[in-house]
Amino acid sequence: MKRLFCLISIGVIGILSFSACNPKLEIPSYLYIDSVSFSCLESQGSASCRIPDIRVVVNGDDRGSYELPATVPILQTGNSQIRLWAVVYKNGLPQQRVVNYLYSLYETNIVLRSGQIDTLRPSFSYADGTQFYLNEDFESAGNKFMASGKAFSTTTDSTLLLHVKGENNTHSGIVLFDETDTNRYFEMRTISPIYLIGTTTTFCFLELNCSCSQNIEVGMYIKNTQTGGSRQQHIANITATTDRSTWRKLYVNLSEAMANMGNYETNFDIYIKGYAGDSAKDTFLLDNIKVVYM
Repeated sequence: MKRLFCLISIGVIGILSFSACNPKLEIPSYLYIDSVSFSCLESQGSASCRIPDIRVVVNGDDRGSYELPATVPILQTGNSQIRLWAVVYKNGLPQQRVVNYLYSLYETNIVLRSGQIDTLRPSFSYADGTQFYLNEDFESAGNKFMASGKAFSTTTDSTLLLHVKGENNTHSGIVLFDETDTNRYFEMRTISPIYLIGTTTTFCFLELNCSCSQNIEVGMYIKNTQTGGSRQQHIANITATTDRSTWRKLYVNLSEAMANMGNYETNFDIYIKGYAGDSAKDTFLLDNIKVVYM
């Protein structure tokens, strides 16, 4: 970080030197955002998060999104309102980055000066009004999912668990295949239906942590109260993690599928499923599964 800060400083000095020869050149001020933090209430589950980008708004002017760590040039000076939004990967895809409005807005005031670098380290939490329909951390007896195909269970193996600083995580969900398994498929499906619809819900994410040696699929079974049937709505394919010690934090967007629910489609089940390789051992680890909405 020191090297990056030096490079920024050199760049600012260069601009100042050039402006001496060209007085019409406007010298920007700079915001340097090197990291973020996230915290939540104990009742809201794990504080695991993945915030790769920040959306920057200065005095109402949307400056766009910047990948962290970010240096943001601003052609404004004086007392300024800085508003920062957390940006996440929609459905685990880096090419689809969206503001997570279920996280709080970070807001501060700074006196901006030409050529000056101000460093910010914003902190986030869940926004006021955010609600939790489902929160499964596999720490309690029983769980909120039923299984088909290969059964899932929990593990207490510390080498497999998700470790979040400050949290005492002792269990994670696991589906473990070996060479003797003839059934190479598993599906986890919520036991209780989720009564949320797009007309009354603005934002809705399925949050989860996963570490899987094969791809998984996430979606919904949307139920029709008129016919008594349901339809499958695929939402996201999540790629495998090659390093077993690496856990991914995912934000699966349920809002769009909910917005397309019909008049008699009033509830749905979440499903998570995957397929093992032809003959190899495969491990699917899951934790901190939440349906978060407002």
